[in-house]
This record gives sequence, C-alpha cells and structure tokens, in this order.
Amino acid sequence: MKNYRKAGCLALGLYLGTGPVSTAGAASGGELDIGAIFALSGPNASIGKEALSGTQFAIDAINAAGGALIGGIQYKVKLVNVDDQSQSERSVIAAQRLIAQDGVTVLFTPPSSTTTLAVLPIAEKNRRIAMSFVAAAPAVINPEYKYSFRSTLNSVMNVSPSVDYLVKSKAVKTIAYLGRNDDWGRAAGRAIVAEAAALGAKVVEEEYFDTGSTDFYGLLTKVGESHPDAVIAAAFAEDGLPMIKQYRELQMKPLFLSVAVIWGSPTFVHAAGADLDGVYIATGPTTTQSPELDAFKADFLKKTGSEALPFGITGFDNVNLIIAAMQKSGGTDPEKLRETLRNFSYKGLLQTYQFHDSNQSQIVINVNQAGGGKIKVISSLTTN
Repeated sequence: MKNYRKAGCLALGLYLGTGPVSTAGAASGGELDIGAIFALSGPNASIGKEALSGTQFAIDAINAAGGALIGGIQYKVKLVNVDDQSQSERSVIAAQRLIAQDGVTVLFTPPSSTTTLAVLPIAEKNRRIAMSFVAAAPAVINPEYKYSFRSTLNSVMNVSPSVDYLVKSKAVKTIAYLGRNDDWGRAAGRAIVAEAAALGAKVVEEEYFDTGSTDFYGLLTKVGESHPDAVIAAAFAEDGLPMIKQYRELQMKPLFLSVAVIWGSPTFVHAAGADLDGVYIATGPTTTQSPELDAFKADFLKKTGSEALPFGITGFDNVNLIIAAMQKSGGTDPEKLRETLRNFSYKGLLQTYQFHDSNQSQIVINVNQAGGGKIKVISSLTTN
C-alpha cells in the first residue's frame, strides 16, 4: 500500500487512518454522481483541466477498490463534468443540468470566482453542496449561501502573509498592483491596499486588466513610472505568462510577487522559464513537500503518464474529503452533509482541512520564491 494513501485517506476505508473498512453485508447502491463544472476551454481551461485530472484519478481509485461505502451502501462513484467554456452563462446552464438531469448531490464549482458566483444561487435554491477549491473571491463564502463551502484559500488569505513578508522582510514601502478585472482580482486589490496601509506601506498604483489579456506593455510602463518598491499581481496562466515576460523585457527592477496559486504550478514554472527567477509566489499548501506527496506523484505519473499538478492534487483531496464527509453523515442527504462539513476535519495529502463551525476551511499559506525552475517555500503559516 502506498504511503500517500495513509495521508490522502481515500474515503472508502482503504486509505482511512483507522484501516480498511469491511464491506461485508453492504448493499449495492448503484451509482453516486458527483458534478463538476471545470472549464476545458477559454481562459480558465488550464486550471479546469488540472482539477479534472485529479478528481477523476481519485474517483477511479475509489471504484477500483470496490466503490465508496456510505451508510451501509456500496456505491460506484461517477464524475459528471460539464465544460462551461469559462463563461458565466454556460456555468448556469451546466449547474441546472447537473442538478435537474444528473441528480448530483455535490457540485464542484468552476475555476473562476465570477463563474462560481453565477452558480451558487442555483445550488442554494436546490439545496446542493457547492464545493469550491479554486474560486477565491471572499463572496463565495457568504451567510446567504448555506450550501457553499471552500476548502482552499480565498483571495484575501494569502494577501496578509504576502504584504507582511514584503514590508517586514524586504523593507518595501511602496507597492503597485496589477489585477484581473474580475471578482477575484478586485477583492485581492482591496485587501492589498488595506493591508499595506495597516503596515505603514502604500499602494501607489492600482490597475486592472481584462481576463485573457496578452499586451501589458502600457500598464507595466505606467507602473514603472510610479517607481514602486514591489509589484503584486493577480493573474492566471494565460495572462500571467505574457505579463512576466514583458516585465523582464522592460527590465523592470521592483520585486515581483504573485498572489495566484497557479504561478507555483510546475506547468507555469516550466512555461515561464528564467523570466520567473526571483519572483515571489503566495500560495496555499500546493507547494508543500512531503514523502506522502512524493509517493502520490510517482503513482499518478505511473498510472496516467502525466505529472500531478497542484489543482489536480487539490481535486484529489476534495473528492476524498467529500466522500469521507458523506460516510460520517451516514448518507448523501445534502442537509446532513452540510451540517457534517461545518464541523469536519479531514487529513488530506496537502494539509488537514478543518471547518470550525464554518463553511471555510483553515488553510496553510506558503510564501515561495522561484529560481532555477524550482519553487522553494520561504515562509508558512495557517490561517482562517
């Protein structure tokens, strides 16, 4: 048995810390459908594809071991994903289809905050758990949405450690911010302005760009004219790669920090190459290293022929988190599952996910630095 299975805890008992759960006498429950809206096209496709690879890998492993034992019933688990093409109107249609036609109990929300926020009212109306592990806008977790949960960081959680590190460790006094013109980018911008002010620093330039932008020369020139000590960016892979490339082409000197977790992905690191050297990246636990993670990555590579990427590993953890919560609640009833999740603790590959009477898990935040094609953790803390 792989070491990562003990840490990852696949929830049918094979990977539980308590050891295998006997399925003797369990009734066959047919199929348990879990829904997902992971973009496979459009500007959010890179993250959507990562998330899909990890969630499907987890489900394949569960089924290969006989299925998920929940409330005395043995289920085969099926992932039903709909590509929303990174468009909110398609996200809404996808959610309606997954709930009405496929009857999913749980819905993994889209990669972006904007498309996720479009889906949440539908999940709420139909009393379906909407689990987010990418969408970072604070509004995703809101008292208005009783069934919306998030297992990863929001756009504010990694701001404080980021700004704190720059101000206290790098003596930064002035900051320029470049963010996506969406819910995530603007929420991060507000938090950066507030945190900088609280620490005696100042945001001297705050600029926003459209999702999927590729020409940053004008914005970067404007940023340079404000002479900041540091630049903080909120950009995904599609817009982040041209941004950092053009930053280097313009030979800009301020420290550069990204609050986008995707910048710590091996795929992004490889694509950015030497342009990423020296860049600071504030992430959740996706850059954490451990023997269990190494074992999982080796197993994933062997079985799929592809490298296990951060959002794929996060997806793996989230499938098993949901199945474990169903086991604890004794079934798939959304109301009971909601109550279970709000006070749930689950040890995954990346971290222990803990919901303390809340719909938001505690999160490990890492501040990393890129160099030589690698990512190194230089500061870490756990935050609510």
